[in-house]
Order: sequence, then C-alpha cells, then structure tokens
Amino acid sequence: MKLKFLRGATLLAILFAVSCQNDDDRAGDNNTQNGVVLNTDAQSLNERISYDNAGVLSMRDDSAENGRTEQVAGTLPLVLVAEVAPPTYGGVKLKATHVAINGNYAYVSYNVEGEPYGGAIDVINISNPTAPALVVQALFPNTDISSVRYDNGMLYVAGARSTDAFPTAGTAAFSGAMTLNNGLLSTNFVQKSLAGNTGTSVTSTSSKYYAVSGNNGSLYQLNKTSNNIEVTIPVADLRAVGANNNKIVVLSGTQGVKVYNADGLTQIASFNTSQDAQNAKRTVDFLGTTSVLVSEGYNGLGVYNISTGVKSQTIAVPTNVTGVIASDITTNAVSVNDTNVFVANGGAGMYIYKNTNQVLSFLGSISLSGNSSCNYLTSSGDYIFAAMGNGGLKIVKMVASSVDCTSFPLYLGLSANLNVNSGETKQYQGAAALATVNVNANLTWCGSLSVSQALNVNSGGVFYIKGSLAQGTVLFGQPLTVNGTLKIEGSVVVYGNLVLNSNSKVEFVGSGSSITIFGNVTKGSNVTITGNYTSNKLN
Repeated sequence: MKLKFLRGATLLAILFAVSCQNDDDRAGDNNTQNGVVLNTDAQSLNERISYDNAGVLSMRDDSAENGRTEQVAGTLPLVLVAEVAPPTYGGVKLKATHVAINGNYAYVSYNVEGEPYGGAIDVINISNPTAPALVVQALFPNTDISSVRYDNGMLYVAGARSTDAFPTAGTAAFSGAMTLNNGLLSTNFVQKSLAGNTGTSVTSTSSKYYAVSGNNGSLYQLNKTSNNIEVTIPVADLRAVGANNNKIVVLSGTQGVKVYNADGLTQIASFNTSQDAQNAKRTVDFLGTTSVLVSEGYNGLGVYNISTGVKSQTIAVPTNVTGVIASDITTNAVSVNDTNVFVANGGAGMYIYKNTNQVLSFLGSISLSGNSSCNYLTSSGDYIFAAMGNGGLKIVKMVASSVDCTSFPLYLGLSANLNVNSGETKQYQGAAALATVNVNANLTWCGSLSVSQALNVNSGGVFYIKGSLAQGTVLFGQPLTVNGTLKIEGSVVVYGNLVLNSNSKVEFVGSGSSITIFGNVTKGSNVTITGNYTSNKLN
C-alpha cells in the first residue's frame, strides 16, 4: 500500500455534503462533531458485507513445481468468513490500512490511496463466528487514517490531514486519541500535530502511547491523559512502531531497526535491515521477548535478535507463483498469533509459518482469491483480518475446538484426501485442513477439521465429529452428502449444500451442538434427525 509522503490537494468539498447519498452517508444517522462523522445506519453499513466467497480456504504448497496448484493436508484449518467492501464517501473509495482487534470488536482504518485526503474507521462485531456485523463507522473528511491501536477503552490513531482544510494544524502528520463508548466510536476525538507528512503507525503501553511519522518525521512519546508530546526522537522514513517487554521498536526504511526503553525513549539498540526504497506500509511483530520480525518488502521477512541485531532467519519472497508477476510479490506485513506467523506477501497472498523455538517453518499459503494484493494483515484470537487493496477486507477464521481429545491418536496423514474403507475403524485427534473425506465405515474426528470439497458419509458409514467442522464453499456449493450416519457433538458449518439421502441419519450428541448451513438442504425419505441442536435451516 502506497503511503502518501507528498500530498498537496485536499478532499473535495463534497465530503462535507451529507446530501450526497451513498451507502455510507445517508441522512438521519450521521452525527458530526470534531471533524468526525458518525454513521450508525446498520442497514447501509451491512450492505458492504458479502458472503459470496465464504467457505473453507485451501492451503497450497509453494514447493510444487508448477507453483500453487495442489492442495496439501494442512494443520491449520481456515475459513473465509466474509468480505467487507471498502467504504465510499462523496464518491471517493477508501482502502483499508490497519486493523486493531479487542474482544468481539475489530477496528478497521481506511484512507484514500493517492489524492485527495479522506479516511474512515469501521467497527465490526465478530461475536457471531459466521455472521460479522458492521455496527458503527466514523468518517474523517480531509483526513487519512493510517493506523489504529485499541487500549483500555481508547482508540489511538495515526494519519495525515489536509493543511488547507486544517490551516491551524501546521503539519499534515498527526496522532490522535478517541474515547470509546462501550467499545464503540464516538466524536470525542483529539489530535496532536507531528512533524512530517504522514503519521504512519501507533502503539501503546500501560502508561504512554507512541506514534511515528514518515519522511522527515520522528518517534513520539505521548501522555495518555493530556495527549501532550513528552519525548521526540527524529528518525528518517519511519514506517512502523511496536511495543514489547517495556521496549519500543521502530522500523525505518533507510536506517533499519531502533530499540528504545519505553520509559523516556533512551536508545538501547540499533541495527540495519534491508534498505526499503518503496514508500509503502510495513509492520513489525515479535517472537516472545527476544526476536523481532520485520517485513522488508522485496527482501522478504527478516528475523532479528532484538538486543544484538543478529539476523537469525530470512524468509524470501515467494517465486514462481502461478498467475502473479514477480514485481507484485512483496512482504508488506507480519503478524504473530501464538505459534502461528502470518505474512502478507502482496499479489502472492497470505503465507503461514509455524514458530518452533524461534525458527519459522512453512505451513502453506492462501491466495485469498481475486487479483488483489494482500497489503496488510493482523491476527488475534481465532481471527485473521487481511486488507486486500482493491479487494477490500477479508475476515478469516481458524476452525478451532477446545474439546478434550487426549484419548484419541494424533492424525499424521499427509494426503489432503482422507478415505475410510469398508471394514475400517479410524479415530483421530488434532487440527487438519483436507480436500475430501469419504467414509465407508467408521470415522471419529476429535478436534477441528476443514474439508474444502466434498464430504461423503456413504451407506453403512458413520462419521462422528467431536469438536468443530467446516465444509465446502458458498461459491461452488460442494456437498456434504449423508447416506449413512452423521454424528455431531460440537459445531458444524456447511458452506456448501447438505444432502440427506433416504434412510440417512443425523444424530446430535449431548447438548449445545449446532449446524449452520449456507447452501441448500435436500432431504430424502425416512431421514432421521435426533438429539438437541440449533440450526438455521435443518429441521
């Protein structure tokens, strides 16, 4: 994503005209104060959410000779929950720049790529894992929002604004703080001018918050209560700032990484990284307290010791990705979630690695569909949010389960296709992402499982899912077909079609089980459904 270090024009006056009706500025639900336009029109906001491509995501192995062509058995089952189209205001389309996640809310920031200035923040409620909802939006006329950070009821932001529209601002770059109302946006928003043309990133600790500005910018320590700047450290071309173990870490496109004590910004380390000539968004994240991960554009992902600057690993950008030209593949962002590391690699999509003792190993990649570039991502809890340039925002969820599965053997299969032949009884535990499952006898799966294509429980077969199962996609409607018995103890989401042929059985075990179906339900004669469950379509 191109950062705007040189800006001259301002957002058209039409941005102020609520009379210009579109899906994000309908009259009657807007509240304008302090340069913030609040939109709480749930109907218009949620028209931007699409489930057309929802469903199981196929993990690809880039080691294949012809690029990403074959699905492999993965250990991290993922589904695309929904896509969120970018907002428009006054006819100007915005692009996602950053995401902060706190509990059931995700805060998504936007700006205008290129001229003029204009930004927004969406709040998405993700409490329903199959149906996220846009609940409120703040529009910022003549103001870009580059970065957001949630902290204890506050939303800290960094961005840029038109000095023509805000002549008393002095500079375009700014940081700001918004007081949230029960987690939702408000018009209680204060700003602080920063040196440079763009505030590029923001983070916080328990007592302070920190912002960086690009080009001729600086690192700033700000007081959370007064919003006053307490310390300023000039550093050229700052792209990102992160907080870790009472340290503040910044990334410069020309000077590499600098590490400061969070109390007063005394420098404690400095080391070079790859020179990054692109004026583009970059991020850093951390492996524990000892390593910093740096997105380095065309030079891939670097893993550095945070104290010594020694580079322990380089993850090069992917090559020979089918249908993607090399110049579109660049490492834009990195996010660590427990032992999983997610990397935004531009046109190549999202790449996933496993952290084992500070060493990253490749798990697989996901294109996230379309011709858009994965410019930014972040992961927290079970969710991954990916900003896809013209493709808007993708909401991805890990298929997870907390069921006790210790009595079952671990699944160690390498094939993406699982077949249980007649006379066989197979029992597995774990998390897996498969292409197909065919059950002709007895299969028990304890844990979490995704099946991207067809799942068949044939006559005489019994499939017992104890945990979480996701199957198929909305677009292609791959069926979950039952001729035998499907036993459910947990949560099942069928993104394709559910086909219950004559004399088949669906048994819900225990209480609290559910089945959500996006496609159609076809039932033959003498179908038996027993047990306690909830469902949107099965009855």
